[in-house]
Formats: sequence, structure tokens, C-alpha cells
Amino acid sequence: MQAKLQEKSLHYVSVGVAARLGDLVAVQEMVWHDRPVDVFDNRGWSPIHEAAHAGNTGCLEFLLRQPGVDPDWVTHAKETALLLAARQGQHDALLSLINFRADLDLSTNEGYTPLWEALNNDNYHCFRTLVKKDADIDVRIYTGYSVLHLAAEKGSADSVNLLLMKGADLDVYADHNLSPLFLACHKGHFDCVKILVKFAKERGLMHIVNAAAEDNATPLLIAAQEGYPDIVDFLLRHGANANISVTVDDSQCVALQYAVYKGHARCVQLLLPYTDLSAFTTYDKMHPLVQALKHQDTTILEMLHQHLDIHKLSTVSAYLKSKLGHLTSALVPARVCSLLCLVKSGWPVTGAEYLLRNGVSPNISYSTKDKEKDHTVPMVRRDGSSSQGTEEELPPLIVALWSNNVPLFQLLLRYSANPNFYHKNVTGNVAMLLAFQNDLERDLSAMIVRNSRQPNFQIFYIWQLFLAGAESHSLFDLDGIRAGVGVVSPSLNPPPNPAITNLFGLKFHMFKRKENLVPVLALLMCISDHASLPNYVLTDSDFDTDQRKVLQTISEKTNSLSHRCRRVVVHQLGKENCYCRSSMAKLHIPTVLQDYLMFSELEPPLQDMILKFITVNPPDESGDGTH
Repeated sequence: MQAKLQEKSLHYVSVGVAARLGDLVAVQEMVWHDRPVDVFDNRGWSPIHEAAHAGNTGCLEFLLRQPGVDPDWVTHAKETALLLAARQGQHDALLSLINFRADLDLSTNEGYTPLWEALNNDNYHCFRTLVKKDADIDVRIYTGYSVLHLAAEKGSADSVNLLLMKGADLDVYADHNLSPLFLACHKGHFDCVKILVKFAKERGLMHIVNAAAEDNATPLLIAAQEGYPDIVDFLLRHGANANISVTVDDSQCVALQYAVYKGHARCVQLLLPYTDLSAFTTYDKMHPLVQALKHQDTTILEMLHQHLDIHKLSTVSAYLKSKLGHLTSALVPARVCSLLCLVKSGWPVTGAEYLLRNGVSPNISYSTKDKEKDHTVPMVRRDGSSSQGTEEELPPLIVALWSNNVPLFQLLLRYSANPNFYHKNVTGNVAMLLAFQNDLERDLSAMIVRNSRQPNFQIFYIWQLFLAGAESHSLFDLDGIRAGVGVVSPSLNPPPNPAITNLFGLKFHMFKRKENLVPVLALLMCISDHASLPNYVLTDSDFDTDQRKVLQTISEKTNSLSHRCRRVVVHQLGKENCYCRSSMAKLHIPTVLQDYLMFSELEPPLQDMILKFITVNPPDESGDGTH
């Protein structure tokens, strides 16, 4: 029998292999036959490391009794057998090593100890044993994390409580000045938060409630950001300061702003009574009202409305100036704006509609005080009427057009935004000029399918403005413009960056889709009175001979009475959503007039392209068809 056992043991390459497999008999035979127990493999593992890691307690204890065996042998990674047992949750092996007086606190180069490894791998039985055996509970790893940091971050309330009962340091900070309380709040571990604050109160360490991380974020701010209302409420009741701020893009932001930003309504409700709202003076990117506008649900916006004035004008912030670029820096400089100007393209417009329903004007406002200070500029149109405009305030409709924000643009028009805006830097109606610019950039070949009788408002901004009452003839009033200032003289090469001051200054530096110029310009002229084209425009190389002829014909006809009458009729039909061939056929007028209302003087390809985008689908057969 002895010979057979010996033969079996010789099948193992080393004692370590037998210890790993838990073959105690083989381990004993090999050791008794003088096989070494202090052989280390390429990882630096000895037989006791193998036995501890695998939880083979019998093999481990036999090896530990052998002369020369050190329970604190370390691998190349500085891992002891006790650390491996703790990491793997091998509690019996861990007890054996402790009984053989293994050092409880030997650590790896990174500072990991058996206690850390036990907790990090959720081996709570091993963890509790090591704590009771007086392992160092305040040891720190290379990031400055203590075991209490780890327990708080993992949400192990029992471990947090045990460590603090044993006297673990509570006022301790890791890299970036992170406290255990901050980590518990960040992860939403409310039980851990309550335990940490309880011990802080007992030890007179309540300052940790407002102990900020390196970026000055507090436990309250991070809980508000992550949306943990129970923790926010608890911290506020225990002295958390809601007005400690962090810096974001040169703005100071507090917990309330982060709660709004993330859409955590309950946290916003809790923070409002504790937040100094007087600090929110400028509509910058992180202003609570601005951030509330980006959410589909208006609950937060309604809460803020009870505490903040949604009607007030704000200084145009550096953030908004950066976002709008040339619009506010040169084209239409302004000093103040309303909240509507901050609605970004891509945001839902439910927030903007809430503002409009609650009295925020879609138009710029005028005050006697402003007029007394001569902040307004009278603009005289071709027809002799005047429009009072202000250089102080930025119109929301202009911002929507500049940002190509279709939903906001349409919403503002539904709420009667004034489609006529004038500025001394621009010849004519600024809104129509920007609409023309946007329409030039559209992919007219990508025609979308219209539904029901809705016009294709995805394409022509100028048509929507026309239906809303915008005038466009002022864009063609170029008599007073000097060459080189917004208009390029035909005898000169275009300047590299001409100012956007008139209709024909656009194409020299912004026009990309050459194929759009004629149809978009033709439509603009068809809805305008006195759409005279300067000779230098007609001789421009952007137009071929046929295109010049078409544009010249349209230009000449815009001075006629018949054109003006057509414009009025088309406008009315468009407003009633009835501008289509079937509706024309039901009008009691000669066919030639019906054709004239459909711009029959245009060449068929051009006529078809324009009508394709501004007409509606025929009315349902069930409709009466009367107008």
C-alpha cells in the first residue's frame, strides 16, 4: 500500500500542484520523501499559497507545520497566503493562517491587505473575522481609499457600522478629497449615509456633511445630481449647505442646478427652500430655468416658476453669445434677451410653450424707460409705415431662425411672434433674410411626404413667414447700399468675409447649394412687391442665361397690380391651408386666373418645384370644399 501511495505522489510535478488539488495524502508522501515545500513557481506562489487560494485547509495546515515554512511568504505581487484566502472567501484557510500567526496587515505594493480583499470581494465572513482579530481598519491603498471608503461605496451598511464601532477614522479623505460620506451619497446608499452621519454626530465631526471633493462638489450636490431624494432630504435636515457651488464653464453651480439638469423633480422640490435664488441673475447654460426647458415634462419648470421670474430679461451671457456667434457679435448685437432665446435646437418645445402660455412674450418688449434712453430705432418700410425696433433686446424668432430650430420657430409663430424685425445693420426684414439663408441650405431634392393637408413646412421658412404676415419687399430695397458694404460691386472681387447686411450679400460666403438659389429666390420674389433685382445681380456668374431671363420676368411683374392682388389671394388661401390645385378649381373664376394664382408664368420645372413645397394635399372628399 505504501508503495502505491508513493507511486501516486510521484505523479505530481510538485508539492504545490498537489496542494492546489487538495490531495493531502500525496502532499504528505512527497514531503516525507524530501520533496521541497519552499519551491516557488513563476508567479512566486509557494505550496501554501496554492492551498490557501483553493481552500484546501488540510494541506495548508500540514504545510504550515513543516520546518522553515513561513505563513507570510509573498508572491511576486506581494500577496500573502492570508490575502489569497481572504480574496477567495476561504474562511477555514484564513482561520488556519491566523492561528499560525500570519501577519494580518501585510499588503501588496498597491496597499491591498487581506481585510481590503475580503470586503472588495464580498467575503463578509472573512471580513468580520479579520476585524475581530484586530486587522488594521484604517489602512489606505494607493488611491488614498480606506476600508471605510470601500464599505461606503459598496453600500455594505453592516461593514460600515462594524468598522465605525471598532473606531475606524471617519474624517478621512482619498484622492480628489473624496470622503466615505461622499461615496455613499454618490452611489445612493442611504443606510450607509445614515450610519456615517450618526457616528459623525457622536464624534463631533458634523463638518463632514459639507466636506467637498476636489472640484468643490459636496455630498448634497452629488446626491442631487444622481437623484436620491431621501439622501438629499436627510442631509438638508442635518446641516448640509445647499449653496456650496462648483465651477462649470465659468459659472458657479449649486445642487439645485444639477438636480434640474438631470430632471430629478423631487430633489428640486426639496432644494428650493434651501437655495439662494437671488444668485441666478443671468440666463447662462446652467441657469435652473434654462436647464428646465430641455425636459419634455414641465413639472420642474412649474416648480421653478413659483420661485423665479420667467418674464424677466437677462443680460445676454457669454455662453449665449458663443452659441449664436456672428448673430450677436455683428449682425444683430443685443444686450438683453428673454428665456425663449435659450431654447436649443433638439430640445422639446413643451417648456417653451409653457412660457408662452404663462405670459412670456414671443416678441421683444418695449418700455417707456428704454425709449427715453433712445434705445429704440425707428425703421421705415417701402410702404411708408414704420416699425419700432430695439437694439437692446434679442428677438426669440430671430434666434430660432439663426439656430435652424424649426419646432421653436413654428411654436413662436403660432403664438403670434412678430415676423417683421428690423435692425440698422441689415437691409430689410431680418427674419425674412435669415429664412432665405436657411432655405438656401436645404436639400430640396430630399422631398418628404406630406401628411393630410399640412403644407411641407420642413422646407421653406420664407413661406411660413409669409403666411404669418411677414413682408419681404424691404429685402430688395438696395438703393442706399454702397458697394463693398454688404453688396459686392460687379467690378470688384467678393471680399473674403463680407458683412451680412443685405439679401445679396449672403451668397458670397454662405451659399453652398447652388441649385437652390433660383427656386428659393423666385419664391421670395413671387411673395414680394417691387422685387427689383440690381443689374449686377442679374449679371452674376451664378446664373445662366435662362435663369436670368426667368428672374428678370418675375422682377418686372412684381410691380404690377395683378401681382399684388395675387399675393393677397395666395396669402389668404395659404393661411386657410387651402392653397392647392383642387381648391383653385372650386373658385368661381376663369381657368386662366386659376393658373395665374399657381404662378403659371414660371417655367414648368421651376413652377413644379416651388408648388411642391408650398401647396397642401387636396382636401378630403368629405369636405365641402368651400372657401
